[in-house]
Amino acid sequence: MLAGCGPACIVIVLAGWWGLAGFLPPPSPHLSVSASAAVWRDHTTLKRLGMIMCVWGGTLYVPFTIAIALVMAAGRARERAFALAQGALGTFGTVFFTLNFLILAVVAFRPGRPDSVTQLLHDLGFIMTFSPVAPFTFQYLLIGAAVLQDASETPVFPRWVGYANIWIGILLIPACAIPLFKTGPLAWNGLLSFWIPVAVFTAWFAIMFWAMRAAIDRDPRGLQLA
Repeated sequence: MLAGCGPACIVIVLAGWWGLAGFLPPPSPHLSVSASAAVWRDHTTLKRLGMIMCVWGGTLYVPFTIAIALVMAAGRARERAFALAQGALGTFGTVFFTLNFLILAVVAFRPGRPDSVTQLLHDLGFIMTFSPVAPFTFQYLLIGAAVLQDASETPVFPRWVGYANIWIGILLIPACAIPLFKTGPLAWNGLLSFWIPVAVFTAWFAIMFWAMRAAIDRDPRGLQLA
């Protein structure tokens, strides 16, 4: 049951972010003060509703992380330690995966405020949306390490899932440089800080949902709780 929270999480977030708010791609960080403010005067109500939807979707990251921990904890003691650590990191990361949307909802709440104030909140919201990748990177590296160290005859996850987690964690890292750039591939709408991280982050949900469902279907160690 909890495993289904992963696909629901990313679908709801993308529906709010892309479908309602229209932030795919996000507005350029190089916009002027007046242009940044103008973004929020267009379809303001849809942007508010989109951010509300994103908060609800982002919150589902916690039960999905717990599901991963339950499946991983079926392994040896070392895998259980990794399971708990990645669960803590995923729960902590969800703070950034929800608070950022509330900040952007505040931007849309009063679009008539002074443009300079709107731009300040606009910058804060978008930087908080894409830049705080550290908890997610560490979470995926821990999952990858646990998978690769599982030498049992019936490993919980296949080894390629471990490598996929490691690479996804690494590919998120460039986004931490977003506060340093307003243009180029490392800006919050750039190839390395937006398009690649968003693509691999979305793919991670599909990979882990499939891997957990496969593990639960095999059920070699009593994984029904996930």
